[in-house]
Amino acid sequence: MISADFGYDRACEYIKASAPLGSRPGLERIKDLCALLGDPQDRLRIIHVAGTNGKGSTACMIASVLSAAGLNTGMYYSPALTGIRDHYRINGELISEEDYALCVAAVADANEKLKKETGESATQFELETALAFVWFAEKKCDIVILECGMGGTYDATNIVKNKLCCVITSVSFDHMQYLGRTLAEIAAHKAGVITSNCPVIAFSDPKEVISVMEEKCRRTGSRLYTVARGSIECVNDFPVGQKISYEEFSDVTISLAGTFQAENAALALRAISVLNEDHLIEGVSIDEDAVRSGLRNVYWPFRFECISVDPLVFVDGAHNADAAVKLWQTADTYLEGYKIILVLGIYADKEYEKVTSILAGLAETVFTVATPNDKRALPADKLAECARRYCNDVISCDSIEEAYTRSRACITSGERACIIACGSLAYLNEFCNIVRG
Repeated sequence: MISADFGYDRACEYIKASAPLGSRPGLERIKDLCALLGDPQDRLRIIHVAGTNGKGSTACMIASVLSAAGLNTGMYYSPALTGIRDHYRINGELISEEDYALCVAAVADANEKLKKETGESATQFELETALAFVWFAEKKCDIVILECGMGGTYDATNIVKNKLCCVITSVSFDHMQYLGRTLAEIAAHKAGVITSNCPVIAFSDPKEVISVMEEKCRRTGSRLYTVARGSIECVNDFPVGQKISYEEFSDVTISLAGTFQAENAALALRAISVLNEDHLIEGVSIDEDAVRSGLRNVYWPFRFECISVDPLVFVDGAHNADAAVKLWQTADTYLEGYKIILVLGIYADKEYEKVTSILAGLAETVFTVATPNDKRALPADKLAECARRYCNDVISCDSIEEAYTRSRACITSGERACIIACGSLAYLNEFCNIVRG
């Protein structure tokens, strides 16, 4: 049982203090840490979600459907979207400050023992992952949707044993300094979550990615279920939501906008079908009402999310080339004939030049910002220099508030125009708070 409590503020400080350790791939620390906690992850049934883009959205859709089916459903995801507790939800509800402090206290006690025994402290992501296992086990979750932080093979989430299935979302270029420079190398890391006799749901393309998945499934004796993007039909409901049809599911309403969300929804639907067909959740069949209710009510922020209609404002966490292309495609579909004003902020260690080359041409005007309070921040003026290669009107802003004020001033009354704030998730919560007042 969780017992120690050293207060919410101290809990937050303890987790943040581990940030300078950065990312250190490997599973030994998290295994040792969880062993000191009694291996709570071994008491959980897991749906493991890996991929480059779409992990959070797909995981959230699956979680929403399972909750609608009456299962006590946990979800762990990263990065945090709105604050330090925003990694952990059960049935859509964020972990409370009290539970967060209690779980951090337990994890901190184990981490201090780990340091004494091994001389090493766990990283922030390892602490946060262990915290998730402790909370979900304590709350007796029926099932947990577990999103990889980065890669798969050496991701801290990959110490779990009881996997019902694995879902591999879109695989593209990101974190290349850790995962490799080719799609096949990156896919090999994502495929690291595939374990023996574990059903796998993935897209049927691109060829170099699916070939890696097929080979890993052959070696582990796991069955691969593929989703062909071309088999997904969707009808958009501007400015939010859409209806999709895929396989046996017809005209399913999804509350999330964006053409890419139709693909994520198809993955989620295929995963639900596999859970039913293979009887992976003992004694539970997820009926159509749960599917429709779960997807109709799903909420996942910062993915082509409409946060205002007057003026029309969308936010999207497109921070790599693949996500930027998908945002471009979505804007082309939803916003034909609209004047677009872009607010752009991207981490320096991302492919900001590629992202900018894809998105800046959409806009009549681009306002650049620096992601706040972060060593990885790219200065707004440097991002503006890059954007000027693709847009004639680019303005570097000193603050996020200035960027919104000036972008709003670009729209005249009655004009078909919209603002899209995009790039790294780090600044989008602040941007939303400014827009919403």
